[in-house]
Amino acid sequence: MAAIRSSGTAPERRLGEALRRLFPRRRLVEHAPLPGRPDYYLPGLRLAIFADGCFWHGCPEHGRTPEDNRDYWEPKLARNAERDRNAVRELRRLGVRPLRFWDHELRVRTIDDAMRRVSRAATMPQLHKRRPSR
Repeated sequence: MAAIRSSGTAPERRLGEALRRLFPRRRLVEHAPLPGRPDYYLPGLRLAIFADGCFWHGCPEHGRTPEDNRDYWEPKLARNAERDRNAVRELRRLGVRPLRFWDHELRVRTIDDAMRRVSRAATMPQLHKRRPSR
């Protein structure tokens, strides 16, 4: 598992290239210090964008639990999913819109659909940072 990359994967690179084409004049921060460490962050739009691996993040279409060593994998993958949910919740609390893409959505044939989602999110009204309840 030490050889598994956590950043710089092909889907992540494709996402970055597509975002730079879509927003050539906007600042694009890689691995911003925000909850969940989004792969890309557009500060002017307050958009945090993640490229999630189908296996590691439990894609409903392609994710699976390996048969070998289930006692290890089931809790591990469940922790990953819980961490993702917590990051999304915290980002929203901060007024940042999270967008998550499965790696199969970032293939050459499907990246245009993903960019349409980003474009729609960019034109939506901004979220406002919520004030803590008293």
